[in-house]
Amino acid sequence: MKIGLFGGTFDPVHPGHVHALVEAYIALGLDKIICIPAKQSPLKVDMPSSDHHRLKMLEYAVGNYDFIEIDTWEMSQKGVSYTYDTAVHLKTKYPNDTLYFLIGTDQYRSFEKWYRHDELLKMLSFVVMDRYSDSVVQDERFITISQPVLEISSTVIRQRIRNGTEVRHQLDPEVYQYIKENHLYEA
Repeated sequence: MKIGLFGGTFDPVHPGHVHALVEAYIALGLDKIICIPAKQSPLKVDMPSSDHHRLKMLEYAVGNYDFIEIDTWEMSQKGVSYTYDTAVHLKTKYPNDTLYFLIGTDQYRSFEKWYRHDELLKMLSFVVMDRYSDSVVQDERFITISQPVLEISSTVIRQRIRNGTEVRHQLDPEVYQYIKENHLYEA
């Protein structure tokens, strides 16, 4: 089986995430995609919303896609989530499958800062989801797929909610409703 892996804090998940996943699914001819919400990203300074809230929003956002699953292994671990540890776990869980780790151009640019990045390249096939207008990949060890990108930012969404600015157009309706009901990002 060909399995796409997509990690992140998803704080909050937005249509740009889902759009990228569906485009990668099509471009690579994947059998399924596994979303892996991080406990705490090593390259992010802000602590994410609670695991419960981020998981619930992710379930709402991808629940209608039968080829997208959620793996909460990283959330069950203590401390920072390293892709290397997750890769070891998933290679054990899916020993006979081809695993494609999906990243954006921003993650590609910082890849050499990743924990045990050279070993990761031996364990997984890394796919850079490149913007049509922003081709940056110059390393043959990475697969590149070009796709249109929805320019939506979780950081901007959180800031707008804190400032009382409209964000409904940047979120799945169920995710937006969940954020409102739970007063997320308001303070």
